[in-house]
Amino acid sequence: MQQIARQKELLRVLVIAGLGLALGWSLGYPLMGLMIGLLVVIVLMYRTMLALYRWSLRQGPRPEDGLIGYSTDRILLREKNLKHKIQLLTGQIQRYKQGIESLHDGVVTLNADGHIVAFNSSAARLLGLRKEDIGQPVTNLLRNPRFTRYFKAGDYSSALQFDINHRRLFSLQVQITPFGDDQKVMLVKDITERKRVETMRQNFIADVSHELRTPLTVINGYLEMLGDMELPPALAKAISQMDSQGQRMKTLVNDLIQLSKLESTNSEQRGDWFDLQQLSHAVIDQLHPLSEGRIRLHCPQRIDVCGHAEEMSSVLSNLLTNAVKYGGDGQIDLNIRAGMDGVKVSITDHGPGIPAQHISRLTERFYRVDDSRESTLGGSGLGLAIVKHALDHHDTVLDIESTLGKGSTFSFTLPADRCRISEQE
Repeated sequence: MQQIARQKELLRVLVIAGLGLALGWSLGYPLMGLMIGLLVVIVLMYRTMLALYRWSLRQGPRPEDGLIGYSTDRILLREKNLKHKIQLLTGQIQRYKQGIESLHDGVVTLNADGHIVAFNSSAARLLGLRKEDIGQPVTNLLRNPRFTRYFKAGDYSSALQFDINHRRLFSLQVQITPFGDDQKVMLVKDITERKRVETMRQNFIADVSHELRTPLTVINGYLEMLGDMELPPALAKAISQMDSQGQRMKTLVNDLIQLSKLESTNSEQRGDWFDLQQLSHAVIDQLHPLSEGRIRLHCPQRIDVCGHAEEMSSVLSNLLTNAVKYGGDGQIDLNIRAGMDGVKVSITDHGPGIPAQHISRLTERFYRVDDSRESTLGGSGLGLAIVKHALDHHDTVLDIESTLGKGSTFSFTLPADRCRISEQE
């Protein structure tokens, strides 16, 4: 088509120029005739261009002759195809918006600067957003210290849970996912009902544990009294086994009560300042009969931590107790070091190590690597679950590294804004 249009355009120019030349030749002015022919060609081209201009302004018919006519045909065809594609894309975008709008969970789109680009009605309901908030920084509209730290940290590998009071109290779970050129989509889930059920479960466990504590104390007291008496060997052995299981049950009940308390405590309360170095010495001294002096503390300077001293004592006690029980007979190192990101606390043993398939589940309630060994050593299976929740109250998580035959390291890093470092002693 394009080749034919070119040939027609060239033929028209040659015909008009040839007629002008022939007319001039017959009059004895061939050059003048040729110039007149070319002038006619220019006038015709000008008229075509003028028609094209008017057509582009929707003020006249479409030129249909020559290359210009062919070009307008191509433009119309492309415009038709473009309109079809736009209609398809518009339909897809509309269906996408309808799908987002129908979600029960809130969806907020953020640009590279953390400003709100769009949100659905669920996000407006949960976060109290309005149309005027588009273009505003999300941290200005969602004023929660934990969310602000989570957003600015840039580590979105896990979701964040917090409470917000908008018309009524909501418990929210927020998950941020980066996409495109530094853009982000924020999913907001209402977990108020789930938290309510979880609270009921925690209260039930706490109530049952408290109710069990009193009769267990009585039973253990009588068993201890019977153990001090002169009894036949068979009966003495039975009493000893009963006392051992009673103490184990008491430990389990105490751990359940402590775990329930940790789960129900508001993790947004930062607590008070305490001396981590002094607390570590106290825990080591408390465990001295069990560890027989195998625990070594490496903390070259005083470090004050803003948090809950009782919970941190429980964290260190559980981790060190596990290292003593399962870490072999070698030395156990408690290292506390200050760095750019905060204070790293690590507990290293030189025992048999932990198989890799078990590491990710160690902080689950009642999870045991070796049930028979755990039963022999008297563990409740709740120690690391207690550690997990206590560390969550200090804005950190437990990291576990282990190599079979070489030992294990349990560590966590307290954020810099929770720590005050004193000069080296």
